[in-house]
Formats: sequence, C-alpha cells, structure tokens
Amino acid sequence: MTTADHPTRTLPGTPEWTRRLARIAERAGERDLNDENPFDEVAALKQAGFGALRLPRALGGSGFTVPQLFSSVIDVAHADPIVAHIFRTHFWFVEERLRTADQPASRAWLGKIAEGKIFGNAFSEKGSLAVGSLVFRTRLLPDAANPGGYRLNGEKFYSTGTLFSDYLTVATTTDHDSVATVVVPADRHGVALIDDWDGFGQRRTGTGTTIFTDVAVAAEEVLSDTPYDADPEPSVQYASLQLFIHAVVAGILESVVDDGIALLRSRDRSFSHALTERPSDDPLYQKLLGELASTAYIARAAVLDAAGAIEAATASEVGGVPDADLATKAQLKVAKVKVHLDRVAPDAATRLLELGGASAASRKRNLDRHWRNIRTITLHNPVAYKARVIGQNLLHDTSIPANAYF
Repeated sequence: MTTADHPTRTLPGTPEWTRRLARIAERAGERDLNDENPFDEVAALKQAGFGALRLPRALGGSGFTVPQLFSSVIDVAHADPIVAHIFRTHFWFVEERLRTADQPASRAWLGKIAEGKIFGNAFSEKGSLAVGSLVFRTRLLPDAANPGGYRLNGEKFYSTGTLFSDYLTVATTTDHDSVATVVVPADRHGVALIDDWDGFGQRRTGTGTTIFTDVAVAAEEVLSDTPYDADPEPSVQYASLQLFIHAVVAGILESVVDDGIALLRSRDRSFSHALTERPSDDPLYQKLLGELASTAYIARAAVLDAAGAIEAATASEVGGVPDADLATKAQLKVAKVKVHLDRVAPDAATRLLELGGASAASRKRNLDRHWRNIRTITLHNPVAYKARVIGQNLLHDTSIPANAYF
C-alpha cells in the first residue's frame, strides 16, 4: 500500500491541481475497461493533501469550506469517479473528528489526517438485519488477556475504500447493548481485505469484504460507544455521506458532456437524411449536447447549494451538535438532490450514446461506463423512500430518519 507520509499540498484551482487531475483522467476509461485498481491515482491525491482539505490551516490542512470541498470532489469525479468515491467515508471521518476536535482522541486522529493518512469503512453487513439498523454481528469484546483492551471479530461488506486506506473505521456491537465505532490500521494482524466487489459499475472502489479475526483493539481506538436506545442528536454527518454520492454523479455528468463534444467532433459523416452533412453542424445534435451540458450544470449547482446548507448547519454547532432546524433543512436539500439526479443522470448517460450512433457502442470507447457508474452509485439507497419523506415532511412536518442511509 502506498502512503503519503509527507504530503505536498496542491490546492484545487491551481495549475498543478489541474495537471494532477488531467493525469488521473488520462487513463480513467482504460482502467475501467481493464478492471484496474487506481492505486497510483489515489496515492497522488493523498500526496497532494486532498484528504486534509477540510482541516484548518492551523491543524495542517487547507481550511476549505464544505462547498469548496464538494466542488473539489466533483472535479475529482469528473476526472475519475472511481477515485473520488474511494474517499467518501474518509471525509465523513474527517468531519466527525472536526466535530469533536476538543477531545484529545480526535485531535490525535486529525494529526494522522494532516500526515496524509486515509480512512476507509467497514460498516455494512450482509444478512437479514435491517439496513441502517445499529445491530451488527461483528462483535467488540473485552480482551481477557489484555485488561483494558478488546478483540474484534466479524465480517463486513460494501467496505468502500478499504483497499486504499491506512485505517479502517468499523461499526460493531458490544457486550453491553450498544454500538461502538472503532478504528484500526488496515494492515493489523487479523484484518483481511478481500477484493470481491462484483458490481457492473464503480468496480474498482475496493467495495468488497473485510474480515476481522481476533483483531486487537486498544482502548484509545474506540471512537464511540452509544447505547441502542439513545435518542439521536441533530446531525448533518449522514447528509454529508449522501451528498458525496451525488457529487460523484455530478462529476460523471461533466464527463458525459466532454465525451459528447469529442464524439461529435470525431464524426465525419452522418445519415443521408440528416439535416447537415457534418454531425457537429446538425442543430438536433447541438440541441442534445446543450441539454446534456445543462443537466451537468444544474447537478453541480444543486450539490453545492446543498453543501452550503450543510456548511450553515455545521457553523451552528454547539458542543458538536448543530441547530436542529438547520440540520433538517440540510438533510432535506440533500434528499431533493438525489430525487432529481436519480431521474435525470441515468437518462443523460444514455442519451450521450445518441450523439455517436452505433459506433458509440464500441467496447473500446467504453462510453457505457458512465451509465454503469451512475446507476450503481444511485443504488446506495432507495430513491422512493427519499421522495416520500420529503413529501411527508412538507405535509406533516415529519422528522427525518436518523441513519446513514438518509
């Protein structure tokens, strides 16, 4: 695993950042076609300090606002949505540590982030337990041979980013009716990372199985321990997790526009009954390209607007807890972004192919990856439930579900 022990800061918006993204984008389609893991590309972003964008400058970061972060995520997803997605739970981890930055443990982990370390996730499990519940088969139990320490055992799936991460955050059940979150090094004895995600899109995000076999966990590696019956506090952390997905979709839509331009410019003939001899001069194709560009523009604008709502809620935090009304406003905005993008984004990726005709289906062009990636990432949670909650809230001021899938 490549690490970035001494990051060289490269701020988004600078010429070097643009060149770095161009290098990532150069082989993005080829990596997808050949099913290659983007280890070098992730390492390049780690080295650039991408993972520390939200840290204050005083803590070794770049001091970015939430909208600035999400704008940068869209840019990375424009270059390669696989690479962008790998960092999703890392930024959740960053926000959680910033929210509790007055705690010594969080300050220590923020130091690791400033060094360039990346944090992956091991939250979800297969099986009959409800998705989003806080009951897990993975267990964290006291270590009889090491008083004060613990042992971790269990199996996780959908472990996005683990293959590329230095540390793993793990959700687990304790022996006293609570859910604990722990963090362990990815290379600790007893941790097995299995690259077995077989989705048709977002294929190389490391979203596979993680197995923990009698893994030693120190007391200071337990980040939280919350009783099952604890009342949830207002939060925008889950909204940030969800908005990250939509930012990746927004970046893919910008790639759809790029490929649409390239397709039209590459064509030197059209149909005998076409409106013009050159496809790039055809007003129908021009109209379609303009519609794709408009979809991509609105996607970016919607994501950044929702990010602004998260920023406002985050700024209102007292003791790590945001104003409840601002948190709800942010959650609803993020949900609305999903409801809209889930409808228009797959359609845009499909209509891209109309700009090239049958030749656009060439396997070498690999243009179908945009639809595959969009459709896969939109399946992270059901859009029907999001739309229903929005309507229910409008009619009855119903509260928002308090789980990571909303």
